[in-house]
Amino acid sequence: MSPIRLFLISLCISGVFASDIKGVITAIDNQNKTISVNGNIIKVMPYTEIEQDSCGLGWDSIKNFGDLKINDIVEVDIFYDSNTIIAKEIEIGCMRAY
Repeated sequence: MSPIRLFLISLCISGVFASDIKGVITAIDNQNKTISVNGNIIKVMPYTEIEQDSCGLGWDSIKNFGDLKINDIVEVDIFYDSNTIIAKEIEIGCMRAY
C-alpha cells in the first residue's frame, strides 16, 4: 500500500477532517472558549485566527475571542479532533444578523 494511501486511511480513522461552517453566532461561552454556530459548539483555540472582513474597504483586521458577538455572521474553518469541533480560522462578516 502506498504511503499516501496509508496517510489518508490514518486520517479517516483519527477523525481529523477539515471543513467550514457558515452561519450566525447564537451563543458564546467565555469560560470554555466556545461559540455556537448552526447548532454546532466550536472550540476556539489560542492559535485560532480571527479576522473581521474589511467589506471592500482595505485589509481585514485581526480580532480576538473577546471581539466575537452574538449575531455576528461568521465563516469558520474547522477540523475535527475526536468528537470536538475546533476552529482553525474565524472570519467575521460585514453585517450582523438581527
